[in-house]
Amino acid sequence: MPGRDDIETCENNRRQLQGLPVIRRNVAGIDLGSERHWVCASTLDGSGREIAHFGATTPELIRLAEWLKERHVESVAMESTGVYWIAPHAVLEGQGLQVLLVDTRQLARVPGRDKKTDPTDCEWIQRLHSCGLLRGSFRPEEAICLLRTLVRDKANLVAESGDWLRRMQKSLDQMNVRVHREALVKKVVFVAEVLLFSGQKFSF
Repeated sequence: MPGRDDIETCENNRRQLQGLPVIRRNVAGIDLGSERHWVCASTLDGSGREIAHFGATTPELIRLAEWLKERHVESVAMESTGVYWIAPHAVLEGQGLQVLLVDTRQLARVPGRDKKTDPTDCEWIQRLHSCGLLRGSFRPEEAICLLRTLVRDKANLVAESGDWLRRMQKSLDQMNVRVHREALVKKVVFVAEVLLFSGQKFSF
């Protein structure tokens, strides 16, 4: 569990959103980074907020999920920062937590944000989430995400196949392998058949 140096307790009346009621108390906010994630959630007794930081490795993410569960957190909000959100999103969702992926532009439109630092950012996200001011981006189910990745990878391979075909033809010319002497069409057909045979061989 995080040590005392990793956690700082916030005062109850610190940075309250004036005039906006707290709709959900059992929520957390995460500021993502390449090496460290900062998290803000309610204290164990519910009297204030705690800020802690965890590493970006998988064991640290699991420890983060356990830390949130100890504080009875039901929903977590995080910014869609680069690709840093993918691993925390998968781990936290796998641990049964609701994960809200928020567009960074949505957070920038809300006035009242203090000087931007990692600890204040995660607290700001938690405050907005507790007041119901954040809307999550659409993310399909895991099976759809896997299928989408497969379709995109296949589309990229098909798009690149023409370039690799031309490279093979150039390599044949450089090696003085004159398989295309009779006709240029035969050359293209020969290389295409090699690609087709190789693809079938490695696919089974």
